Amino acid sequence: MKITWEKLPESMKRFAKRCSDFLSRYTTRFGITQAKVQNVRNEIKLSVAAASEKTLNVVLKTPKRTFYKLGITIPISLPIGDAAAELKPYEDNLAAKFIYMITKANAAECSMVKDTLTTFDKREHRIEMPHSCFQVMAQDCTEELKFIVLLKRDQSKKENWIYVKIDNVEVELYPKDGAIKAKVNGVELSKLPYDQPEGKFNIKKSSEGISVFAPRFGLQEVYFDLASVKVQIVDWMRSKTCGLCGTADGEIRKEFETPNKRQTENAVSFAHSWVLPGKSCRDASECYMNLESVKLEKQVVIHGQQSKCYSVEPVLRCLPGCVAVRTTTVNVAFHCVPAASNLNRSEGQSSIFEKSADIRETAEAHVACRCSAQCA
Repeated sequence: MKITWEKLPESMKRFAKRCSDFLSRYTTRFGITQAKVQNVRNEIKLSVAAASEKTLNVVLKTPKRTFYKLGITIPISLPIGDAAAELKPYEDNLAAKFIYMITKANAAECSMVKDTLTTFDKREHRIEMPHSCFQVMAQDCTEELKFIVLLKRDQSKKENWIYVKIDNVEVELYPKDGAIKAKVNGVELSKLPYDQPEGKFNIKKSSEGISVFAPRFGLQEVYFDLASVKVQIVDWMRSKTCGLCGTADGEIRKEFETPNKRQTENAVSFAHSWVLPGKSCRDASECYMNLESVKLEKQVVIHGQQSKCYSVEPVLRCLPGCVAVRTTTVNVAFHCVPAASNLNRSEGQSSIFEKSADIRETAEAHVACRCSAQCA
């Protein structure tokens, strides 16, 4: 926008001078930068440019000064770049298009790059992923269970796989021949973009990978390429999710909440609690680990007497007939009983997880297993 003039009344000049002085005094308070320069005489020019889908650059030029502020965050996502393509399904529905732009701008984002997890609440954790077992990256934890996103790392090739369930439709994203491929209900897609016939979601190529969009079900976007995974949820799903990505409620004290609502104190134990355990050493999925309570290898003195202790937080261990080929240490809580007590961890694994915590100690967790041909 540009305003020019030939001659101004004295009253207008005085008003303009007061406005200029006011702006000069308060610019730094609002993060605005100013510079004294000789711009075009008798002209005021305001420029607004989109720096990204969610930010603007604003520049105001007066004859003697230039004011500017870069990277101003706005409450909607502008229809440029990828966002413009994402709006195509809503071309004939202006209201739906506007709602999509708002939800995209306010989406909470979680990502996984190599072994570094960044949660919805922007907390970074380094975790060690178990081989070939799915972990719950994010899911709708209400009774509706509108979506779930699972992440798995292949044991041999060290490549990630993604499984997404939206309503009752299954989507798989996986590497093949150096590229990312997609399946819907077990059928590989030969071309993209793909629009689900009932309008539940759409899939398209995005940057170096593939994106799945299902904002109707609370899942703004799942992006997957050979190096990273990104999950975005719409604003109204905040505080309704669980999994590795967290609850998106800003509550840091709940950052390490496990499936049974217990708060653990470290990222590795937290991440392992969201593993979907294997059922058999002959399982085609090659997930050969289970979550179980482990006995502390040493006895300790609790309340003045020798005690044996069992973990009240699950620890990853290889299935019977399998041996660990890779391990890591985790710090977990233990419940202790007198050494002469009859309690042992085989007496109901689920009940031990409900016991109170007496001490915290390190335990060995298995993250990769090999099974014998004769395993049960």
